Amino acid sequence: MNKIKLFIFLLSFGLVSSTSFAEDGEEAVQPSNPQELLEIVKQGQFADTQQQRDRESQFRNEKNKQAKMLSDAKDERARLEREAARLEQKFEANEALLVVAEEQLRERLGSLNEIFGHLAGNTTEARNIMEQSITAAQFGKDREEFMRALGSKMNEGIKLASIDELETLWYELQREINASGEVVKFNAEVITTDGNVENRDVVRVGNFNVVSDGQYLTYSPTRGAYAELGSQPAGRYTAQSSDILNGETFPVQFAVDPTGPQGGSLLASLISMPSTWGKMQEGGFVGTVLMIIGSLATLLFIWRFYELWTIRGSVIAQAGSATLTDDNALGRILKIAEDDKEADTETLELKMAEQILKERPTVEGLNWVLKIVSVVAPLMGLFGTIIGMIETFTMITLFGTGDPKTMASGISTALVTTWLGLMVAIPTTFMYATVNNISRGVLGTIEEHSTGMAAKRSEGTQ
Repeated sequence: MNKIKLFIFLLSFGLVSSTSFAEDGEEAVQPSNPQELLEIVKQGQFADTQQQRDRESQFRNEKNKQAKMLSDAKDERARLEREAARLEQKFEANEALLVVAEEQLRERLGSLNEIFGHLAGNTTEARNIMEQSITAAQFGKDREEFMRALGSKMNEGIKLASIDELETLWYELQREINASGEVVKFNAEVITTDGNVENRDVVRVGNFNVVSDGQYLTYSPTRGAYAELGSQPAGRYTAQSSDILNGETFPVQFAVDPTGPQGGSLLASLISMPSTWGKMQEGGFVGTVLMIIGSLATLLFIWRFYELWTIRGSVIAQAGSATLTDDNALGRILKIAEDDKEADTETLELKMAEQILKERPTVEGLNWVLKIVSVVAPLMGLFGTIIGMIETFTMITLFGTGDPKTMASGISTALVTTWLGLMVAIPTTFMYATVNNISRGVLGTIEEHSTGMAAKRSEGTQ
């Protein structure tokens, strides 16, 4: 029993001590007897009861405030609902009045509605033309803004265009029509191919083409200025553009591209097409090899032609001369008979035949290479054609036949390699025939004179 009392005392003491430290942050007075402990516990209960009362009072106050706020919110919602109903009634009334007013407006306008439609259509069409026209860089953007504003006003169909607006519309349309038949020189901004902007003298030929410094220009609607074409047409056309820029009197010959809504469509299509060199590059690896082989064959032909022509000239000169020299094939062969006058005819023929065999490689040389190229080039072109068709069928398998551009690369490779193969083979065949004919002519002249020399020796011995 005493142990139980002691345990209760220690537990109570620990709780009171902890409570005192937590509340006051200071060290509490330690009770010295059970009576003091009882007082401490009593004071703690009193403090807890007071705190609970304070919290309950605060909660009641907050609850009253929330009830008042809820009541105010309900009153505000009721007020807004009444206001919404009032505005809805007013909107319906105004809508009914608007229907009546629109009907009255249509009755009063009558045939003027057609004028609104015509003006809106004409201004929209004119604005679309003028935005893309090459005259825009000369006449400025103000007319486009005017057309846009007038078109919006006419589309509303409420207010008629003023006399000034109609006259301005007529003026702009007439000015664009007149520009189609004018050749005008003026200063304007030109965007170069590297992105720089320069002020240049340009010549506008109607509303078809614009040229400057021997180059055709195009109009960039986004930047409102002329721009150099990325690729110019053939030189015979650009030379004419220089003539019209510097010409003081007319007529001057000039190439005009009138295609398209505002001209220049054909020119833009032509310059976007690849050049001959660009087409050759579409042949891929096989096309590159064919071009290299063709170039080497051409160089070989030039060298062999020059060498054979020199040999032929020296042989012909020796044939017409009574003095034998060692600087040509015929002279070296005939000199054998002159140096060995005691040899019989058979021995002489054998010696000259031996010398002819020595001279033959020099005369015929590398003619066989040209012959091989003329045969192999079409086969390589066919090989490239097969590669291109394989690529084409691969694209068809992957993407189908809906987009022709996916097949264009393979078909281009197939056709270009065939073209390159024939382009190499056909000239090489003529090259081989040329050098082979010269070689045979030289060898024929040598054999003819050597046989004649042997015949003379045979007649002399008889």
